[in-house]
Amino acid sequence: MLSRIVIAATAALVLTGGVALAQQDVIKARQEGFSDYKKAMGEIKDALGKDQIAAVVPVGQRIEAFAARIPNLFPPGSDKGKTGAKEVIWANFPDFTAKAKDAETAGKALAAAAATGDKAATGKAFAALADTCKACHQRYRAD
Repeated sequence: MLSRIVIAATAALVLTGGVALAQQDVIKARQEGFSDYKKAMGEIKDALGKDQIAAVVPVGQRIEAFAARIPNLFPPGSDKGKTGAKEVIWANFPDFTAKAKDAETAGKALAAAAATGDKAATGKAFAALADTCKACHQRYRAD
């Protein structure tokens, strides 16, 4: 009987520890992704400043790909630990997901504009992408 209790307690500890580790892994993955996203925004700004419009295409695609992953990086319970995510994300997850989709769409539009070589259109698309960042941060990111 005692051995069953010990086994059950050990299993519960392992499972809850595994959940905590998984939550930390997803938090780390999203923090790394957002760090790269911020870096990408700087790369775009620099490329536009140097009239290197073609260099924006792969960076826009990188942003698009990450933005598509954003909702999956915020599973329930991943608001615990070292994170700048506000709890309101999970209360308003459909809106949060829509904002991530807006960023994905804006990243795709940026890459498409840059592929034309049109600096003005690329600059406009970059501004639209930046607006999607602001829209999400205002509501869902703790500073």
